[in-house]
Amino acid sequence: MSDQTQAPSVLLISDDTNVVEAIISGNSTDLTINARETVADVLKEKELFENNAIVIFDCDSSGDNINKAIDQAVSIKKADPTQVLMMVGEKETLGEILKSSIQPIVYRAFNKPVGGNQVFLAFKSALSLHEELVAKKEAGEDIMVVGPAENRANLEQLAAQRKTNPLIYAGLGLLALGLIAFLLLGGDNEPEQQVIVDNSLNIEQAAEEEINEAVTQTNDLNQQAANALLDGRYVSPKGDNALEYYNQALQIDPYDSIAYEGKKTIAAYVRSNYDTLVSEAKFDEALDAVNALRAIEPLNLENDKLSESLSASINEHVKKVRASGTQEEVAATSAVLAKLGDLEGAESATKALQVEKKLLEDIDAAIASGNLVPPKKGNAYQLVSSALKGNKISRANSDPRVELLSEKLIALANSNLSESNLEEAVKLSALVKRIRLNSDDESLDKLNEDIKTKREAIAKENEDKAAEDAQVEEQVAKVEEAKPEPPKLIPAKIISREPPRYPNRALKKNTEGWVKVVFAVDTSGKPFNIQVVESEPKNIFDDAAVKSVKKWRFSPARNQKTGEAVETKSISTKVQFRLG
Repeated sequence: MSDQTQAPSVLLISDDTNVVEAIISGNSTDLTINARETVADVLKEKELFENNAIVIFDCDSSGDNINKAIDQAVSIKKADPTQVLMMVGEKETLGEILKSSIQPIVYRAFNKPVGGNQVFLAFKSALSLHEELVAKKEAGEDIMVVGPAENRANLEQLAAQRKTNPLIYAGLGLLALGLIAFLLLGGDNEPEQQVIVDNSLNIEQAAEEEINEAVTQTNDLNQQAANALLDGRYVSPKGDNALEYYNQALQIDPYDSIAYEGKKTIAAYVRSNYDTLVSEAKFDEALDAVNALRAIEPLNLENDKLSESLSASINEHVKKVRASGTQEEVAATSAVLAKLGDLEGAESATKALQVEKKLLEDIDAAIASGNLVPPKKGNAYQLVSSALKGNKISRANSDPRVELLSEKLIALANSNLSESNLEEAVKLSALVKRIRLNSDDESLDKLNEDIKTKREAIAKENEDKAAEDAQVEEQVAKVEEAKPEPPKLIPAKIISREPPRYPNRALKKNTEGWVKVVFAVDTSGKPFNIQVVESEPKNIFDDAAVKSVKKWRFSPARNQKTGEAVETKSISTKVQFRLG
């Protein structure tokens, strides 16, 4: 009997440590969970049923004996009918059990591996059902008759029939109609559904009555829907999913409760799975879920809210992926968005990723062609710098390109440094630092250290050269100081000037002119080394002028201090030729 003065407890029957650990460690409720390995252990401790609300029975704890598991499930429920029975087990085993006569007493079923958190999602409604059963029992109602109105079963009769002919009874159960779909959750939180069969038809009566064609078709469609649910084909693929089968059944019989309840179950599953799809960025599947809900519940305004939240979730996810996602996440998001078409929110997000794709192609092309830095147009540095400032590409895509570009710029800087092009190396180092921002880079640190060393070496070289030049200048100055002061001279003076003889051909033509000559004067006062520098007209008066100067006589130049005659190196004069 349940004691409502205390918080109810939960009884877990399983010899599978993984199941026990998953449920106990994941317990997010304030309910106490009592675990036992076998049903036999539980039946020995009758006090476990006191104040117990929920029983989680691992049917695999009965070995491979399905009939034994069925009998044990009946005995558990019979021990206290107010308890809500849930079952866990391998998918195939559960499928066989839930097709049997005990289907009405099973509230929920979960296939292995069991996700503990998903089990707890069913607790709220299970506790509500438990309270109803307790209230009915206290009111004197017979709660030994269990299951939905369409598919009731009497626990006492069920137990008795199981004892008399369990094989036949289990076989008859396979002929029952599929009614209610329950979530079966695996260890990866991938939801599946298990069909629990309906025994609402009296088997003996059904054998005697003729089932008309419409009912047969409806039942077939509902059974196909049940099979689809068992395989997880809720709304896809097209033409072979539970929703379509239920819709076809309702076209035949609009009042078919099985199909109606089945669609409600699908809607509940799709709605419960929507948040998971969004959290895993499966936006295309989430959109399919919204569309399915609209088809099932066209008047439900919550579906519009889901659509709006999907658009917001897409944009938020794209921002997150572009900010810190991996390359695989960016690619996966792009692939999903490509499937969404014109969904509001997906279009702008897709455009942003398309802009990023084009920018990445331009950056890669610039790096591959060696167009790395300004002043060339479309260079990799400017493309990367602009993309980083405008947050136009994701970190996942920008980081490897920044790394590659940095390596190439550092290599180029080292090449310039080896050629003593310090200014270019410094500029390239600054560019690397700007695009790498706060990132540490040993190669950049080494480059800057080499630049510093090279700058110091050039400064030392310039300093040494300046010192050497100063030393040379000092030595030249000393040499100049040591040279004797040149003597002061009394310049040569002309004593006699022989007029030039006028050439006959010039006289005949009445030609006038001049000749500029330079010459030296020896210590005896005679001109020598007489050279024509310029004449007008040319070659008419040259010889006459030279012969005339050769006959001139000078008082030679003399050392002012000693009076000694010295040679005069160069005297320039112009000899004129005039008529009349």
